[in-house]
Amino acid sequence: MQRASDNAKKKAEHNSAFLRKTLMPGETVMREGVFHPFYTFTCFFTLICCIAAGGGIGYALEKYLHHKNMLPLASGIFIGLWLFFWMLLKRWTTEIVLTSERLIYKTGFFLIRSQEVDIEQLASDDVEQSFIGRLFDYGTLHIRCIEASDFRLPPIRAPYGFRNALEEQKHFYRDSYMKVERLRRRSSAVHA
Repeated sequence: MQRASDNAKKKAEHNSAFLRKTLMPGETVMREGVFHPFYTFTCFFTLICCIAAGGGIGYALEKYLHHKNMLPLASGIFIGLWLFFWMLLKRWTTEIVLTSERLIYKTGFFLIRSQEVDIEQLASDDVEQSFIGRLFDYGTLHIRCIEASDFRLPPIRAPYGFRNALEEQKHFYRDSYMKVERLRRRSSAVHA
């Protein structure tokens, strides 16, 4: 019992300031959606492609037009670094958390955008994986909601595991709700 409470304290310390402010009393974190390392590889690949494109354009200008200019290479480096840091900032500032009560999806650093959907509002979820996503076990989830707006989660590690945890929470909520509803009906039938 002591070990379980120690694990809960360690998890609570690990949670971000945003999540600590957002969690309601008694609400527990069930699963976190984590970006796959392949996303970081994509960030570096984007940087390399932009630098290579800038260098290639600079080389072509010099070779075929005999016009030596460092502007294409500098532009490629600038655009590549901008995209690289923008993509990494997205990774660092995105939180995807499934709690016992709801699904929380937060993005942004300066302007925080948070979408929170109660478990009972979740209608369906679809996993989308490319061929490479199946090989490396990452994919996106499209979440459909009943009264809230639908949204798409970014590429996360083990998307089917996250979806299964989401479905478990939905079934747990529905079972709990049905037990309460049966008790309410029994008590109203006894009093009638």
